[in-house]
Amino acid sequence: MPPPPPPPSDPKKKPAPKTPNAPSTAKFRVTLSPETPPGIHEVRLVNKLGVSNPRAFVVGDLAEVQEKEPNDDVPQAQRVDLNTTINGVIANPTDVDYAVFSGKKGQRVLLSCLAASIDSRLEPGLELYDSSGKWLGANRNYQDTDALLDCTLPADGDYYVRLFQFTYTEGNAEHFYRLSITTAPWIDAVYPPLVEPGKPAHLTVYGRNLPGGTPDPAAVVDGRVLDKLAVTVTPPSDPAALQRLDYHGRVPPPLSGMDGFEYRLHNEAGTSNPYLLAYAQAPVVLDKGANDTPETAQAISLPCEIAGRIEKSRDRDWYSFTAHKGEIYSIEVYGERLGSATDLYFSLRNPATKQQFGEFDDNQETLDSSKFFTRTEDPPRFRFVVPADGTYQLLVASRDADTHPSPRLLYRVRLTPELPDFRLVAMPEGMLSSEADLVGAGGSQYYDVYVWRQDGWNGPLTLNAVGLPAGVTCPPQVIGPGQRHGVLVVTATADASPWTGEIQIQGTALIQGRPVVRTARPASITWPVQQPNTLTISRLDRALMLAVRDPAPFELTAHLDKAQVLQGEKANLTLKLVRHAADFKAPLQVAPIGGQQPNLVLPPNVSINNNQPLTLNPGKDEGTAVVDVKLNAPPGTYTLVLRAQAPLGGPKNANNKQRMNAVIAQPSTPVTLTILPRQLATLSLASSNPTIKVGKQMEVVVKVSRMYDFAGEFKVDLVMPANVKGVSAAEVVIPAGQDEARLVVQVAGDAAPGNRGGLTVRATALFDGKVPTTQDAKFSVNVVK
Repeated sequence: MPPPPPPPSDPKKKPAPKTPNAPSTAKFRVTLSPETPPGIHEVRLVNKLGVSNPRAFVVGDLAEVQEKEPNDDVPQAQRVDLNTTINGVIANPTDVDYAVFSGKKGQRVLLSCLAASIDSRLEPGLELYDSSGKWLGANRNYQDTDALLDCTLPADGDYYVRLFQFTYTEGNAEHFYRLSITTAPWIDAVYPPLVEPGKPAHLTVYGRNLPGGTPDPAAVVDGRVLDKLAVTVTPPSDPAALQRLDYHGRVPPPLSGMDGFEYRLHNEAGTSNPYLLAYAQAPVVLDKGANDTPETAQAISLPCEIAGRIEKSRDRDWYSFTAHKGEIYSIEVYGERLGSATDLYFSLRNPATKQQFGEFDDNQETLDSSKFFTRTEDPPRFRFVVPADGTYQLLVASRDADTHPSPRLLYRVRLTPELPDFRLVAMPEGMLSSEADLVGAGGSQYYDVYVWRQDGWNGPLTLNAVGLPAGVTCPPQVIGPGQRHGVLVVTATADASPWTGEIQIQGTALIQGRPVVRTARPASITWPVQQPNTLTISRLDRALMLAVRDPAPFELTAHLDKAQVLQGEKANLTLKLVRHAADFKAPLQVAPIGGQQPNLVLPPNVSINNNQPLTLNPGKDEGTAVVDVKLNAPPGTYTLVLRAQAPLGGPKNANNKQRMNAVIAQPSTPVTLTILPRQLATLSLASSNPTIKVGKQMEVVVKVSRMYDFAGEFKVDLVMPANVKGVSAAEVVIPAGQDEARLVVQVAGDAAPGNRGGLTVRATALFDGKVPTTQDAKFSVNVVK
């Protein structure tokens, strides 16, 4: 039966306003295998447009329930069983969520509210009340913005949990949480927090509800006495494992260069939080505690790693060691980078000579000023060149020690010979917002790559991508000497098929004569910011992803007119634009990657187009930029990449009705530039005008002051004008790593007396193992009978 015709419309009546398009939502059923370990994993969404940024996805071993509204007051409190996790949201600034559970007298119940750990914007406050309304405890900011409240129940009955956004100023769908009400274990600290690879280690765990643990009245956190438990842990010995950070917790940027693994405990209620244990690089020495003054300094032997703690008010830890002239040690103190919320500093002195080597506090350096901010309250590494045989004293202390001692405030001090190495972090492009890398067929995309340089290693490294699909290529690209930030460009052919998958970025370097390969740790921005000078919230990810999709709107290729440039010279960089999309007619702005700080990626003292944007207008799809290499640009091989962007009509929305404005950005293809040095050292002579008798010889000490960390050999010759006779010298070599040699200058027996001027002592070195570079010093010989 056909439907009745619609009623006639009133031509004078205005049409009803259209309902705004609702945000797209989707529901998925997730099935976990029994082998999936508890902890924070990740979830991404994949569709025809690409792959999303990651979000934390927690696998738990407690009962899981969703928050049920209304739950804004005590009578509406959501009832749950003990050992349950509530997944909820603070939906508006004044939203308050109540939960109620029943417990027994004497039970130690933990209220754990995860926020920062699971990528939430929430800053939760927790409060606990009994059924009469008596306040039993509160907590916030236990670790980052996560909260932890601990209470031993005073009686059988109901207990009410109050959860809210601190200050009541924010709240929406981005303020989600996981509230666990449990008697499972919780680890506050493990001492020592570092272990030697492959060796069983006897550790003490401090925490709550520890299986087999006993109360330790000396260990108190937030007024609560902790349990302690002696355990034995055997860490991995596999060399590959020792280069990884195997941890299912949130890893903020300052911790991203650490190596370690997680430790957990279990009881009948569930699994504890993960605790990070670091790998020691030398024998571990424990802080004995009775070392608060220089007179009671604890004697240690080098090399070693000290495991210490700020365990009492005004705690000061003194250590003494013997060292010999000329020895070189790295002294590095870790606190924040272990997850310890303490502001450490250290000082070094020679008590016999009263020599002070300085007080070392916060490390102001960062790998990136906003996108991946790694500045830390840990002190910077100190390179200690021992000036004389003797006993030296090291003080380690905390700015917080006078008011904030805690068994959680642990530290590590590494005192070892220099161990040059590096670690890498790779992020999708995008300076202010969460991105996932998408490359269109016929286009390119790039990853930001950051380098943790360890113990003064400043050499170049070559980047490669592993696991790319067919049709996507990535030529080797170089992060030059001393650089801590580079990019890696991947390019898809025009016929590349759609693909989504995990890739890896690897860096290879030559360190102390051997190749060293490290895999980059993936990272991303968690929440976007509006201004470039605002710090983003970033963290390490579990995987680095790439999606290949529909054709890119354009392709930008770059070409240098010369691959090698001498310091102080220039090169021309030609850019060619191919517009793939017929409707892409916008002007393209091309500039060095790095925005207002291009030299974070460019070599120091090198500019492209004076670091100003170059515009490629429609109909003029080729341009030239000048690469200006200043005299003080450090020599080496570098990869140069530019970023091109233009406004582009974006994809239609979920209802296929409107187009959203968007900015399309892609990198150029990479080019390689080698900056050649004008010299690798300054040359000096012990005597530049010696007097030598006829038929005799004299040794002249030739010294080099090395530049640019060049450590190779120099061949030293005496170069004479064609008209100078009777004086000669055999070639000598200044060995790699050394600074002087003796040039033997001989005068022939038949040489005529007189001054021989205009001579040159020349030291020749091979830059990069193949490019001769000379250093000269003027020289003359006065020949006498």
